[in-house]
Amino acid sequence: MKTFSARGAATRRAGSEALALWVAGLLHWGSLSRATGEDRVDYRYEDYSEDEGRIQVRTHAAHFAAELSSQVAVKGQFVYDAISGATPTGGPPAPGDPEVPRVNLSDIRRAGSLETAIQYGAETDGKNGRFVTTPQVAYSKESDYESAGLALNQTINFNQRNTALTVGLAENWDRLTGSYLGAGNWERKDTTDLLVGLRQILTPRTVVTLNLTFGYARGYLTDPYKGVNFGYSYPISFYDPVSVDTNSPELRPDSRFRQVAYLSLLHYVDAVRGAVESSYRFHHDDWGVVAHTVELAWHQKLGRRGGELEPWVTLSPFFRFHHQSAADFYGTQFAGDPALANGGVGAAQSDGFTILFADDPAFPGDATGTFTVPAHPQHYSSDYRLSRLNTFTYGLTADIRVHDHLSLTAGYKRYVMEGVGGGTLESAYPSAHVFTVGATVWF
Repeated sequence: MKTFSARGAATRRAGSEALALWVAGLLHWGSLSRATGEDRVDYRYEDYSEDEGRIQVRTHAAHFAAELSSQVAVKGQFVYDAISGATPTGGPPAPGDPEVPRVNLSDIRRAGSLETAIQYGAETDGKNGRFVTTPQVAYSKESDYESAGLALNQTINFNQRNTALTVGLAENWDRLTGSYLGAGNWERKDTTDLLVGLRQILTPRTVVTLNLTFGYARGYLTDPYKGVNFGYSYPISFYDPVSVDTNSPELRPDSRFRQVAYLSLLHYVDAVRGAVESSYRFHHDDWGVVAHTVELAWHQKLGRRGGELEPWVTLSPFFRFHHQSAADFYGTQFAGDPALANGGVGAAQSDGFTILFADDPAFPGDATGTFTVPAHPQHYSSDYRLSRLNTFTYGLTADIRVHDHLSLTAGYKRYVMEGVGGGTLESAYPSAHVFTVGATVWF
């Protein structure tokens, strides 16, 4: 369990796990594991660029891992993100315009995490590391968002280290601000996550993992930069709310309970010196979002080095598909008047220029009839990320072992998001090119 998205840790294994070590290592940030020693320093640069000049994120990430002793290992990561571009406001465009309104943004994020893995105890066969305790601390800072987190994982290895049971608990304390909160106004959001995981080595070539996560967030869960549009047709048309872009901030629930199940299978195919990695993730929450994610990757060893059958390059093509339902409170436009959250009863006057509402002493005046403006729903959002949608991600990563102490990484991903059901304009959904390069130095 992580409070921050640092990528994986190296774990020591022995004996019959030799092939499984390489397979499991493919999940980790430096996917080419060393036969001896785990000490390393990684650097990654990633460029995420959405089509049509929307959002661009440039990320620099540095990671290190070191074994301080046979019982203690430490890992850390620092991330620097620069984001710029334009993102949808949440409101609709003018009639006939296929492009949703957007707002410019720019920011810088600095984040880091540090964790220590402490092994102790022995199994009946005398192998060390029956228990692994992993505390972690994380911090992230942007101009409008600050997050601090603590996590603790407890792993129990048994069955000759072929089975590992992990229980983890994480707590994040966040504070945020934004244009709809007003200058200098900050709100809080706290999140608690509980993880129960099981890793089972089925054969020296096959590893299966099952994780169950329960997360509960509370506080200000609304996006302070996203708005909605309320629309109502009054009997006198110049009373109508503006029908273009946003005229009110969105309003999400102040709590969210989610349940996530994750199942993965890694299998090494000795005949072709490759491994298949497949996974399925199921997400459900009390906002009404149900999501399914499947991913498939192949990791192929190529080349000889020093006359021995050793990999000097690993090619990893992959494909990922994600589908989710819409949140219960998602919509592209909502009925009502942004100035009348509780709705109201009105009466148009015979002069054609005046409307009296029920709280006016002169109501209903000389009107011949009344009308009712609907109250706002309890919660509402037009954020496309909460709509019913599909995403597709595919690409290729190459890890090149240049030397015993150096490996290089390069990768490309294509990311495509599309709406399902036709309720949201396609221009709301982004597509992006993602390029990654990096290096790992082993000690």
